[in-house]
Amino acid sequence: MKTSTTLAHVGACCIAALCLLGSAFGDTPDPGEAPGDVHRKVVGQAAAAEAPEREQTPAELGERVEALEKENLVLREDLGKARLDARARLAEAEKERAELESLLRQRVDELNERLAAERERQARKTRNLWLAVGILALAIAGSN
Repeated sequence: MKTSTTLAHVGACCIAALCLLGSAFGDTPDPGEAPGDVHRKVVGQAAAAEAPEREQTPAELGERVEALEKENLVLREDLGKARLDARARLAEAEKERAELESLLRQRVDELNERLAAERERQARKTRNLWLAVGILALAIAGSN
């Protein structure tokens, strides 16, 4: 049992090592490319995607900064409202949980009281039965 478990672990480690080696060699650039070419391509593509078609003037940049600041303010307000709503819902859920817990405790206490009363009734009934059996036994013994 121990040997098969060990072999299974060694096999899993070998498979993991082969996968890592395969992914490491699979991502190598073509031999014809220089080592920095791939990096330059990625940076160039990212810059082309983000770069606007023309240069923006300082006024346009200022307007864009103001718009972004306003958007940031609105997002912060929305985040504050969301946090406040979450706190309110959490407080409400906690209050509801406390109410349910108190109702459950009350119900458990009622059931315990009923159970204790039922046990007392059964004990009294059993005691009366044994008294009756004892009296009957004494009556039988006295009649002989």
